Amino acid sequence: MLTRIHALPVCIFVLIPFSFLLTYCIAISLNHVEIGFPYISDTGTYVPESCIFSQAINLVSFLLAIFMYVQYKHVEQHYRDHLSSEFTIVLKLNWWALLVGWCGCVGVNITANYQETSVIIVHMCGALMAFGCATLYSWIQTIISHYVCPLLNSVFITRLRVFFSLIQTASFVTSLVAGTLARQKFHGKDPTKWHEGDGGFTEHIISTGAEWLLVLAFDSFILTYAKEMQKISISSPKIHFITEDLTLQNSEFYNSEDRVNITTSQNSLRTVNSLQNNSYTEFGRENILTTQAIVH
Repeated sequence: MLTRIHALPVCIFVLIPFSFLLTYCIAISLNHVEIGFPYISDTGTYVPESCIFSQAINLVSFLLAIFMYVQYKHVEQHYRDHLSSEFTIVLKLNWWALLVGWCGCVGVNITANYQETSVIIVHMCGALMAFGCATLYSWIQTIISHYVCPLLNSVFITRLRVFFSLIQTASFVTSLVAGTLARQKFHGKDPTKWHEGDGGFTEHIISTGAEWLLVLAFDSFILTYAKEMQKISISSPKIHFITEDLTLQNSEFYNSEDRVNITTSQNSLRTVNSLQNNSYTEFGRENILTTQAIVH
């Protein structure tokens, strides 16, 4: 059984800014970007920081996918155990949140592994998926927080999530609009080194600043789940064997501590319990074995 699940959102909260700041410092030291507010992906465009950036962001997207699934099961299990079917809207929202969240994780992977200097169209599509789905995921989870309050979270946490979702929405729209205007005015050579004389510099700074703010708001949003996840634990998954008819020879039949149902072609259904004395049971040369077992 896994406890301390609250460490998952905390790790994500720490890893995201650490990864970006690390690649930012490397890119600055190697003069790959300008010191003043580059896009986050600009800090992971060139080697060697691109290698670190890709690996770190892949890890972040993996942890985010796990976090989103844990939160999905958290809400689902609580509602199935404690509440009536009239709250099906929460279960539907919960499913959509997982779907949107995982789409965002795919976008994060695409953004990290397809640099803007190599495949700009794929990179931009991944960035739109990542930031757009992150914002939408936050809003869906905020609505869920409203419904489950005060069962799973407090009123304060709900309001805090509304605040972070509003910041993400405003930042996403601002970054998208300002970035588009900046690109239209840009007439320089290298967009990763945007100077004032390249055109659209003000719009560029607004766009990059909004992007950093969006990521910080989403990062803080994830952290708000740390307290809730202190109350849950995860058990190892159960594996259910599909019932099958197996033809076994006498020599292949062995002892088991599980309950085993054995049916012969000539005899009716008989039940054999655990054989603790290590003796074998024979029912002719061929036996048809039907078993259902659960492995914990």
